[in-house]
Amino acid sequence: MLILFDAYGTLFDWHGGMAQALVQEGIEADEAARLAADIRRVQLHLAWHAALTETYRDFDRVTRDAVAHVLTGRLEPEAALRVARAQDDLPLFPDVADSLTRLRGTRLAILSNGTLRALQAALSRHGLLFAFDHVVSVDPVRTYKPARRAYQHALQVLKAEKRDVLFVSSNDWDAAAAEHFGFRACLLDRTDTRPLPYGRAPHAVIPSMAELPHLVSSIWTS
Repeated sequence: MLILFDAYGTLFDWHGGMAQALVQEGIEADEAARLAADIRRVQLHLAWHAALTETYRDFDRVTRDAVAHVLTGRLEPEAALRVARAQDDLPLFPDVADSLTRLRGTRLAILSNGTLRALQAALSRHGLLFAFDHVVSVDPVRTYKPARRAYQHALQVLKAEKRDVLFVSSNDWDAAAAEHFGFRACLLDRTDTRPLPYGRAPHAVIPSMAELPHLVSSIWTS
């Protein structure tokens, strides 16, 4: 079995890290949390539009554009750029490090819309760069999840079969797309948010990464 993780929002606390970057630029905490959510929404819309129109820009650029759009009139351009660069320095969710330790011996990889540069920077910050067999960015195929080509790219890089992959994401659209593609998908639902009806339910839903080793064991022995 190969466990393939999404990165932003699944391993890395994107909202928390970006909100903290906004606070460091003088924005009050509640407002920073709201703005971080707005930036994430715009970021994903820009990425999906780029995928649908085949006008690819890498995720670093997409993030800078989303930050600039949301923060125009709120922060100076230099400050907005510092906020965008916080994507390289995101905190881990508290349930990640111990769960990865418990999964040692299982093949682990990442598939992310992020650039390889940014992913390696964030993983290195936490000493996790070598915790994964592979870190796969969509950059080489110039599209974004949930495009099928993104998931196919991971299979080709990892030399894996769909039936052997458990894909873990906290994004309901990502888990649904992976399930449609043919992976077994696990929705990591830390906030107990009802997923949208995308037409294909994930193979499993767990509230914490702490539940993942047990899920893997149950799949492996079934």
